[in-house]
Amino acid sequence: MTVEQQYIAEIVKAENMQAFTTFSRLTNTLLFEKSLAQEEILSLKSQINSLNKIIKDKDEEIKKLKIKQKKQDFIEKNKEIKKESVKIVANKIQQAEEKAELKKIIEDLIKEIDVCVELLNEE
Repeated sequence: MTVEQQYIAEIVKAENMQAFTTFSRLTNTLLFEKSLAQEEILSLKSQINSLNKIIKDKDEEIKKLKIKQKKQDFIEKNKEIKKESVKIVANKIQQAEEKAELKKIIEDLIKEIDVCVELLNEE
């Protein structure tokens, strides 16, 4: 091998070493970044799981509130029905009292008519 060939071989060897070193650094950087990315992915997955749990809890809370609202609506409707029932019963009682009064007035009038008829019959 000539001196020129040895020189070229040394240059190629040095360039190869430099390329290998650069490639090795890039590989190490990529592996490190991959490791960081995996940690970040795990952290994000953990956050997603936490958020999913919060959403599930809130959904359960909403369901309970909807059930509570339905119960409250049912209670309110029952109160309205009871109010109407009381009004109807009060009206019926009032009508019954008025009928009793009218009946008494009619009976009194009949008695007076009977008295008048007797008076007329006596003449």
